[in-house]
Amino acid sequence: KNSVSDSGAVVKTIMGMIASHNDTNLLPMIKAILGFLHTVTIGVKSVKFKFQLNRALLLEGLLSSNKFGSLEVPLMDFAADFIEGLEKVYLYTPLTKLKGNDELFVQAILFTMDFGTQSVWNKLGCWAIRTQELFSAFIGAIMNVRGHGLLRDVLNKCLIQYSITAVYTSISDWTVRNNVNDPQILPTPSFHVQKILAIYPNVVRTGDKVKRLPLHYATAASNASFEVVMEVFEAYKDGASICDPVTGLLPFQLAASNGNVEASFSLLLANPNLVFGGSQVSEKKRKRSTGEA
Repeated sequence: KNSVSDSGAVVKTIMGMIASHNDTNLLPMIKAILGFLHTVTIGVKSVKFKFQLNRALLLEGLLSSNKFGSLEVPLMDFAADFIEGLEKVYLYTPLTKLKGNDELFVQAILFTMDFGTQSVWNKLGCWAIRTQELFSAFIGAIMNVRGHGLLRDVLNKCLIQYSITAVYTSISDWTVRNNVNDPQILPTPSFHVQKILAIYPNVVRTGDKVKRLPLHYATAASNASFEVVMEVFEAYKDGASICDPVTGLLPFQLAASNGNVEASFSLLLANPNLVFGGSQVSEKKRKRSTGEA
């Protein structure tokens, strides 16, 4: 098995070598090094987490040098490896042990969002909602380092598809008590989404790079719960009348096509006029049809 005894030293050596060479002849060697790092096996969780952060530091440095192109394949490898390492961390919370490396951790998340697949994003979402403490630290780090843009993407691609009442979460950790002696209140499946909406209320009306809204992502996800879909809808009801720019479908149609019949019916019930040809209905036309002033 391939191993690295000090990944931090490896990064410093490589970046020093790049700084002392101004040509692009290093590209084959850099690709070979990145390929080797992709094959490294590390058993100790804390060491593996630090190793992945150092890989993120190396990739960030290589991209900043503008000498080695997009490095798309190594970045895709990193996204898969990074989330695989996080998946194996259950009770251990690496975010509490960053010791000033929160910017590097968030950079790793950014690489994961930009170069990961939906499978990778699903795994990141499952990991992030395992406990309320972990979720709060995760969202806090994102907001402190990158802000609303990354939070929106994480919500859309990682979190909106899942419920905190799923089997992979610690439900007891998500329960609520108004007072110490009060009985526990079981959380709603969309409690994690509520927390994000409290931090960033306008996220529901903010499109991403392809102009998709959170409601489009929620209704397009076959595993999104009814409660999560309706949480997003209630926060921005006008979104139900906006066609998904990717599929051309309205949210109620997206929900129906992905098996969420209950959500589809509820969205349609909120605005029955949407059924006319599956097209958007203007506010004036809606008011005429319903007799509103």
